[in-house]
Amino acid sequence: MDAPEQKATVPFDPRNERWRLRLLAGVFVIGFLAVLVRLFMVQVIRGGEYRERARKQYEARVELRPQRGIIYDRTGREIAKTIQSASYAADPQTIEQKEIVCELLSNITGADRTSLLKKITDNPTRRFVWLVRGVPTHQTAAIDSLHIKGLIRVTEPKRNYVYGAMASQVIGCTDVDNKGLAGIELAYDSLLRGKNGYQIMQRDGKGRIRPAMNNSGTPVTNGVAVQLTIDAEVQGIVEYELQKGIQDAQAVSGTAIAIQPHTGEIVAIASYPTFNPNNLSVASADQMRLRAITDMYEPGSTFKLITTAVALENKLTTPESVVDGMNGEMALHDGTIVRDHEPIGTCTLTEALEKSSNIVFGNLARTIPSDVFYRTTRDFGFGIPLGFDIAGEVRGLLKKPKEFDNTTKLFMGYGYELAATALQVANAYATVANNGVMMKPYIVKAVLDENGHALQEFEPQKIRTVISPQTAQTLGKMFTQVVEHGTGINARVQGITIAGKTGTAQQLVDGKYSKQAYTASFVGYFPVENPQLVILVMLDKPQTDIYGGRTAAPIFRKIVQRIVMSPGLASSMPALAELGNTIVHSDTVTVPDIRGLEKEAATTMLHESGLRIKADKNNGMVIQQSIKPGGHVQRGTEIIVQLRANANDSTASKERTLPDVRGFTLRRAIAVLHSSNFAVRVQGSGKVVRQTWSKKGKQTECLLECED
Repeated sequence: MDAPEQKATVPFDPRNERWRLRLLAGVFVIGFLAVLVRLFMVQVIRGGEYRERARKQYEARVELRPQRGIIYDRTGREIAKTIQSASYAADPQTIEQKEIVCELLSNITGADRTSLLKKITDNPTRRFVWLVRGVPTHQTAAIDSLHIKGLIRVTEPKRNYVYGAMASQVIGCTDVDNKGLAGIELAYDSLLRGKNGYQIMQRDGKGRIRPAMNNSGTPVTNGVAVQLTIDAEVQGIVEYELQKGIQDAQAVSGTAIAIQPHTGEIVAIASYPTFNPNNLSVASADQMRLRAITDMYEPGSTFKLITTAVALENKLTTPESVVDGMNGEMALHDGTIVRDHEPIGTCTLTEALEKSSNIVFGNLARTIPSDVFYRTTRDFGFGIPLGFDIAGEVRGLLKKPKEFDNTTKLFMGYGYELAATALQVANAYATVANNGVMMKPYIVKAVLDENGHALQEFEPQKIRTVISPQTAQTLGKMFTQVVEHGTGINARVQGITIAGKTGTAQQLVDGKYSKQAYTASFVGYFPVENPQLVILVMLDKPQTDIYGGRTAAPIFRKIVQRIVMSPGLASSMPALAELGNTIVHSDTVTVPDIRGLEKEAATTMLHESGLRIKADKNNGMVIQQSIKPGGHVQRGTEIIVQLRANANDSTASKERTLPDVRGFTLRRAIAVLHSSNFAVRVQGSGKVVRQTWSKKGKQTECLLECED
């Protein structure tokens, strides 16, 4: 058996293994170099990027809002301030069971569940998304008790309006981000808001976010404070009486303004309907509008102040000038009939004002040169903006002389063919109350720092002198008679002299004057001897009664009575507070002057004053009254009067006495003579100093010579 064949063996050569080692070493070297390159890229080239990614895993930047500045009233009462509230955000990357969380938050806060869920799902890569802000305290405890992972609570400032809806159209409101949306909050937003800061927040192992340990971030700069000219107490009175008056008259809306005539400071300004800035979700644009500066209307008879002022200033008339009321009806060339609510015949200008004769004041306006009428009306602030602090003021409508037609001045004479804001009308009356000097109306008194020190103070600003002091004082006397004896009698307050005027204006509806839509108003100032306040009340479309004397004037009276009796005025407006001491007790009244009136008119005047009448005849003119005019008596007191029989009565037909009217005011002298059917001719103005009788055919005429 042959032995097995042995294979030849290859001798070991170390060089054959070296290449493998080299290859393996090369692989390790390349891998190591790759790691080094990668580390270099991560640590050096892209180190900042990766560090930022890492930081974002456990840090979040939360914007911090500053304390918004406080808004004060003129006495230092806080009207709008900032309180701390809880807001909640989500970290979309860590929050779990999103649907359940949103359902729970919706049940607690009332927020829409779908909206909450959308905020989270639409931002999956973000680490901070707001869910609900400004959560009330009673809801935060319920939310915190849930211990929801990824839910972030942030304490932030929230605007709080201390008096709710009071002065809301003036103060305005802010959004959830502390930005002013309307009113003073918008006009002074850059000062009130301050400057935002931010806070770095860090996440712990359980996903909860807390402020960073090093307190890194930028601090906030709080806003400054704003002090208004408004008195919160007066504002509250005005708003209450306006709202009640609107509801009683079943009006659509209304406006009231109170201005200090010597300074132009707005003490109160109200519009109704209104809104509560603490609950903006139910507020409408209509409620947020400050109607006193945004809405225009034809002022009607309240504009007779301007017509009278222009005529007096240019010496075209006097208070005692004899005018013709045309028995309440005047036909124009185009067939239009101008009618007065209360027909009058021949009388003095003051008497025509008391009765608010459109015919008399329309014709008076016709005597004024067009350029003079336009210029003075514009000087009174009509047709131009007054430069009010709050945005939205309109300029009104005033035709230029070249736009006048044959009837423009006639209708302007009693407040038509022009449009004005309530603030413009009120400021015109304030100009007269301030001896003819117009002041700029303003509502911001000062800007204050956090310690209450004034950074900026706003002083009263004179605009121009419109009429002379003499004309202004004459107007005061004339318009006092409107309140004492005329259409404004429902504005009268015992113990306080008030000058004012009623207004009742038809509104344009679809290009035609409506017999269902009216603007009813009253504007007045008091006390006439030293005016402290001008108050305007305007109602839009009252339903129970269209006349300003019956709807707006009573609101004015109630406002005045409550203001002067308010105990809080002693510090802010001492002159007004002193008036409260002059008011006669409510169960006493002032005896009016009824001499020279017919029995029927005298009876009406006494009844309006709460008094009774006892006469020695069935009819005739009052020649004596048992209690002197101006005396104070108990309400219900009986006034005994002596009458002179009318000339056409059988008892007087045989003997007709000639009245002695020397010492009478011209207005009363004319009333006495007309009641006895005597013709009257007048020389001069003021009180009657001489009278001369003469025969003119079958009529007896009396020449009255008067002196101031």
